[in-house]
Amino acid sequence: MSFGLILNAIICFAIVLATFAFAVTLHQNKNRQKGESIPTLNALVVFWSLVGMFFLLAGLRTLAAYGNFKEVETALYYFGSIPFAFITVPLVYFIIYIILGDHRVSIGVSTVFLIFGSIYLIALFGFGIIGPFTEEWGSTFDINSDLAINVYLSGLFIVPTSMILGLMLLILLQRVPKRLQNRIAFSLVSISLIFDFMLLDNIAPSGATQMAARIFIFIGVVLGYFSYFSESFDKKLDMMDRRLGVSQTELEDFENEDE
Repeated sequence: MSFGLILNAIICFAIVLATFAFAVTLHQNKNRQKGESIPTLNALVVFWSLVGMFFLLAGLRTLAAYGNFKEVETALYYFGSIPFAFITVPLVYFIIYIILGDHRVSIGVSTVFLIFGSIYLIALFGFGIIGPFTEEWGSTFDINSDLAINVYLSGLFIVPTSMILGLMLLILLQRVPKRLQNRIAFSLVSISLIFDFMLLDNIAPSGATQMAARIFIFIGVVLGYFSYFSESFDKKLDMMDRRLGVSQTELEDFENEDE
């Protein structure tokens, strides 16, 4: 049992290091960006920071399970529920701002998800949780509230996931350079991967499922980082395009065609 829990905790802390490094790098690159892109960068910094906070507490909770400190483990689960409940707020702001470019509308829509997250927390803290259930690969809890589960699934999961997929489709249909399309698409895939598997992590029916979810989340974080900052990632995309017979088309070419 101990080896699986320690490995689980190591993966959590690896996610923490990767997400915080991602958030810090995004923050440091703000000065190089145009003014209109600053709000989306700020939203991404908050998003990745919340992911890091969640898995910092998840890693500590796993270590508490290893030490059989059940009261500490339960307290850490409740604390971890706070960033988990509000992770959709910067995500929704990011999506709406990209589509509309309006700060006020983005704030208004994300506030709705702030309210949903608050309702989720009230139901979670009000009805409580059942557990922990410690296994070889992880330690899980059951949420003792259908209201909390339904609020999260309907208001905080399905809608944002649909928005991510819709934005991805919109970007792919735009007449923009192929490299930019690929970069944005891979970024959205990484965010979707993390967002989806975080839900599975939080309601995992077993320690093995929790462990698998955290591995995929780590992969998503690494994919997101390289899609933003790695020059070698761009070279890989160019190589894939050449193998597929797709040529890189610059934005100026589209403008010339329109003229």
